[in-house]
Amino acid sequence: MKILTEAELEKQYEIEALDEARDVVAGLEVRMQQIRGGTLDPKEAAMLLAQDASNLRLKAKAVNLPGLTPLSHRLDEYLAQADQITDKNLMDLQRFSDRISAVLDGDVIPPEEIATVIRDLPHKSTFEVTDITVTDTEVTLILPQKTAARVVERELAACGYRVSTVLDPIEAFEIVLETKPDLVITTAVMPRLSGIDLACALSAMPTTKDIPVAVLTSLEPNHPDLRALPMNVGIIRRGPNFGNDLADTLQRFAIT
Repeated sequence: MKILTEAELEKQYEIEALDEARDVVAGLEVRMQQIRGGTLDPKEAAMLLAQDASNLRLKAKAVNLPGLTPLSHRLDEYLAQADQITDKNLMDLQRFSDRISAVLDGDVIPPEEIATVIRDLPHKSTFEVTDITVTDTEVTLILPQKTAARVVERELAACGYRVSTVLDPIEAFEIVLETKPDLVITTAVMPRLSGIDLACALSAMPTTKDIPVAVLTSLEPNHPDLRALPMNVGIIRRGPNFGNDLADTLQRFAIT
C-alpha cells in the first residue's frame, strides 16, 4: 500500500471536504424543490435548512476557496433565526445556492471582489421595525457571548446597519479580511485571542488598517490593558454609557 505524503494527505482531505460541501448544497436544492412542490412544510424546512447551513459552514473551513467562508457564514446567519420559509426566502436561498455552487465548482472570486459579492447577497433581519431604513453599512461584530451579541446587534440594527456576528475571533480574521466591513466591533475579552490583540492586528495590517475598529469593554479607560490600543481604535463601554459611546464611535468614524 502506497504511503501518502503529508501534501497528498492534505489534498485528499480537501477533496473529500469539497465533495461533502457539494453534497450539502445539493441537499439544500432538494429541500427547496420540496418546498415549492408542497411536500415539505415551511416550518420544518426552516429547521432543516438551518442545519444544512451550519453543516456547510463547518465544511467550508476545510476547503481553501476564496470567499467560501464568508458566503457560508452569511447563509448560516440568514437561516439561523428563520421560523418558516416563504416564497421570498426561496428566492434569496436560490441566490445563495447559485453563488456557493459556482465557487465549489471552480468559479474563483477575485479577492478584491469578495466584499462586493457578499454585500450583494440577502442579509438576515435582526430587528424588524417598519420605520427603520436599512442602509448598506456593514458592521462585523466579534463577540463569543451570544446574549451580549444580540444586545449590540439590536442597537446597531435599530440604526439601520447590516450586522454580521462572528463568535470565533480566529474565524473573524478571515471574514474581515475578505468582506472589508465598514466597522468592526470586538469585545476585549475572548478565548484564544483577545479583542485588544485583534484590534491591534487589524489596525496594523495594510489590508485592514483603514477599517474602523472599536473595542467593547467593561474596563476603565485608563486600564493598563487598553493602553496597548492604537489611537485610532474606539472604545465602547458596557453598561449605562453603552449608547452614548456607540453613538460617539459612529460619529467619530463618520459612519452613517
